[in-house]
Amino acid sequence: MATKKPSQKPAAEKGQAPAPSITARIDRLVDYEGSNVRAVASVNVAGVFAVHGLKVIDSEKGLFVSMPQSRYEKEGKTQYSDICHPITAKARAELSDSVLAAYGQKLLAQEEVSQAAGQTEESGQAECGQAM
Repeated sequence: MATKKPSQKPAAEKGQAPAPSITARIDRLVDYEGSNVRAVASVNVAGVFAVHGLKVIDSEKGLFVSMPQSRYEKEGKTQYSDICHPITAKARAELSDSVLAAYGQKLLAQEEVSQAAGQTEESGQAECGQAM
């Protein structure tokens, strides 16, 4: 006969389990007119679990991270349901912070590339002007 174990809180609630490391990568920046989506990202949790299809959304309240979702019809209305999601507020904040930090880095890298391309173009025009 099976015996019932006394109920215990999960280790995460006790504060004993360390938070897993989360690394984020921006897969692509999105620049569609009229779209609130700014980027699509992937995260790696503790080096053992990957989640793809997270979105960086620009809303009236600022940027936030949307988890991958499935869409379905219920009673004639379109509904959305997260495919996977953090369980605790702390985990959600950590995931969001990682993705938004990666987004900020990607924007800076893109800006640097744009500036470098602009400087190369300007120097090329200056050389053409001197050659004439």
